[in-house]
Formats: sequence, C-alpha cells, structure tokens
Amino acid sequence: MPVEMIDVIQICSVCRSDLGTFSEKKENLMLSAVDYIWCENCRVTVPAFRDIAKREASVAKEVESYPRSL
Repeated sequence: MPVEMIDVIQICSVCRSDLGTFSEKKENLMLSAVDYIWCENCRVTVPAFRDIAKREASVAKEVESYPRSL
C-alpha cells in the first residue's frame, strides 16, 4: 500500500503570512501542534499554526458548486 503524503503550510499567527511548508505521512499528521518560527514580516519568533496546503482553494470550489439562492 503506497504511503499518502500531505503538504502542510505553517502560517504566522500574527500577520497570517506563510512561513514554510513540509510534507508528512497522513497517519502522522498533527495539525494542532504549536510551532514557534521566525517570521520575516513581524521580525520576531511567533507561534505558527498549521493548515493543509490548497485547502482554501478546495473549499472555495465546493462553495461555488452550491446552488444559488434566488
């Protein structure tokens, strides 16, 4: 069985800029972990949160497929 890898984005909790990405095995994925990473925009080490790459695009695509209300 092939291992499914998920791309994860680390996002600054202050300015919401992307700080980095990494790939993780689906069964080892922990989105709730707290990372402290240097943010170039804020010029300080900040807590970062994790999100699945391209998730926003897939949510927007799904919302567009909903029927329009009159």
